[in-house]
Amino acid sequence: MATCNRNLNDNCDNTATTTCLTKCPPPAVSLNVLPDEILEFIFTYLPPYGDLEHCSLVCKRWQLIVKNLVRRSQLNLEKGLADFRLRWEVFSQQTAASLEANCPSIPTGMPMPIIAGRFAHSAVRLGNSMYVFGGGSSSDTTFNDLWRFDLTHMRWSRPLATGTYPSPKGSASMVAWRDKLVLFGGWRYPSLHPPYQPWCLFDELHYYDLPKDRWLARNSLPCPPPMAGHSASVHGNSMIVFGGYQIKDDVNVNSNDTWVLDLDEQRWWQPIFVGNTRPAPRYGQIQVELDKQHLLIVGGCGGANRVYTDAWLLDMTRDAWCWKQLNVRNKHFGAVHMWCNPGCRVNNYLVVVGPSPKMPLDFQIMKQSRVPAVGGNALRFAGLGQVPAPPPPFYQQQQQQPGQRVPLPERRPGAMLPEQHQRGNNGRFGAAAALPPQEQYLANRRAILDQNMQQAQQFMHNNNVNNNNNSYQPRSGRLSDLHSPPAAAPAAVPGGAPAATDGDADAAQRLQRNLALRCRDNEPLLPKRFDEHYEDPFRMAAFNVPGRSRSASRDHSERIRRMEEKMNAIRNSRRSAPAHVEPQTLRAPSPKRVRCNVQSLFVCDISSLLQRDANSEPGLDWVEYKNFGVLSGAPDRLILSSLIAGNGELILFGGVHKETLTDITHHVSNSIHFLSVPRDII
Repeated sequence: MATCNRNLNDNCDNTATTTCLTKCPPPAVSLNVLPDEILEFIFTYLPPYGDLEHCSLVCKRWQLIVKNLVRRSQLNLEKGLADFRLRWEVFSQQTAASLEANCPSIPTGMPMPIIAGRFAHSAVRLGNSMYVFGGGSSSDTTFNDLWRFDLTHMRWSRPLATGTYPSPKGSASMVAWRDKLVLFGGWRYPSLHPPYQPWCLFDELHYYDLPKDRWLARNSLPCPPPMAGHSASVHGNSMIVFGGYQIKDDVNVNSNDTWVLDLDEQRWWQPIFVGNTRPAPRYGQIQVELDKQHLLIVGGCGGANRVYTDAWLLDMTRDAWCWKQLNVRNKHFGAVHMWCNPGCRVNNYLVVVGPSPKMPLDFQIMKQSRVPAVGGNALRFAGLGQVPAPPPPFYQQQQQQPGQRVPLPERRPGAMLPEQHQRGNNGRFGAAAALPPQEQYLANRRAILDQNMQQAQQFMHNNNVNNNNNSYQPRSGRLSDLHSPPAAAPAAVPGGAPAATDGDADAAQRLQRNLALRCRDNEPLLPKRFDEHYEDPFRMAAFNVPGRSRSASRDHSERIRRMEEKMNAIRNSRRSAPAHVEPQTLRAPSPKRVRCNVQSLFVCDISSLLQRDANSEPGLDWVEYKNFGVLSGAPDRLILSSLIAGNGELILFGGVHKETLTDITHHVSNSIHFLSVPRDII
């Protein structure tokens, strides 16, 4: 059969068009005729893993284009992190179902395997695959399965492994070394029978041989104690393990120990440190490899209400290792919680994914401020222009009754009794203005306490006479009255007060002790009793509602009744309205409103640690975020997830909603979120 070798612009000699098409095949078109910029843009639509590697094997020109594309994508990711110009893309179970329907290579009737949702798992990337092991489930159980996610074809698979499987556990460390995965430590939920068992921690060490798909258990002595929540990184042929929640001498404690595993010899050992400077005991921290001789520790948790935001550098250049605490700048732009949220390194940046910062609180509690005591002779109290003279001590004014205990003023270290201020002592303490300011301040406050004590005892006497002790209140008035000069003493009761019983005297002493405790220098920060009916303008409105009289209650009920009638009238008018009237459209929410229950992005500049300039002090600089770190397509707020660095992108997998941890069934995720730079056409 004759063939046509003419170009597209040439005319064909065949008369029939159909005959020409059968005899003249289309000319061969090669991608090599395109310029390098167009080829590079076309390659950006390929997954940055196996497909790009295959393209680099075509020819030397394509290899250079792919190499330039990988370098440019990494630079674009760093620039996007600095400018917060990124976007989230999700790969979920629905995405896998649509991919399965459009994939002709999968046999019909065989669904694609999907990993179960989990949290506190271990994840690592090796080559073009992401490996996930273990973790906690949605029903208080743990896994011991290993899954592989093909980043090229976006497909889950579970290798059929042999050998000695690890125990089901979560919060274990897993690192990639050569063609092996190294798994160590972890915790497991206790069994339900018998109940009330503690969590189980492990000190197991397993190697997973990827070419052979085989688990290998390795045990050697000495070895670290059972631990979980620790961090690990590979430096050459060694794995460095730091911190964690451990069991020592049958006691669960947080640790700041450092262990080293020789990956070739499979042997544990502990290094020697210079000095006693080291991080506080913690778990759940972020550990980043800087180079073969340095690593970075950021954040962690040391227990209840002890969440750390500090940073430490471990120097391993010498035989004796050294810890150094780093200066963290711009902390107000940093991540809030860095013990249950993941982080990873992207060249010169440390990336942390966590909750949105500056969340609005339900109650804004105002901190009370005390008027400071100004030094000098012109001491002022609550804006008064002169120093009040202290009255005589209470236990000298009061006449002791038979069987009554006279309370003495509390003697503080370094303080003097009120009567000592009035002693002449050759004129040293002759005048109130000559007293030191601090002693004068204490003397006035003790006089105020004595006066309150007199009022309380007089009130107790009146109640005993009237047989009405149920309405006794310890104190009335404002807290600021304690800084005011004492008022005149009340007039004595005619006939004298009867002798108080021992129970009343004990109650009076307890009252004075309570008053003394509440009148310390930090009295605004002390919790107040709920039975103290004094007006405080700084209290929250929810606990400062005055009592309502019956007449006010009737008026309030009447207003509610009239409002109900008005609402019923509006409802009836809408029901009787014509059917053709269209309902009003709801106003769309403002686009400026920021979603609060989503993941935010926090970026920290660690370039000063990598350069190690002798003139500048090494430290961390948190980058100022934009829009509170919330990016387009941000996933829901999750904790105990994993974050690893890919080729020009970040990969976030798994996690659990924090609000469901106390429920019987947790809300866990099995979605994969990719954080990448938006593709632009220039």
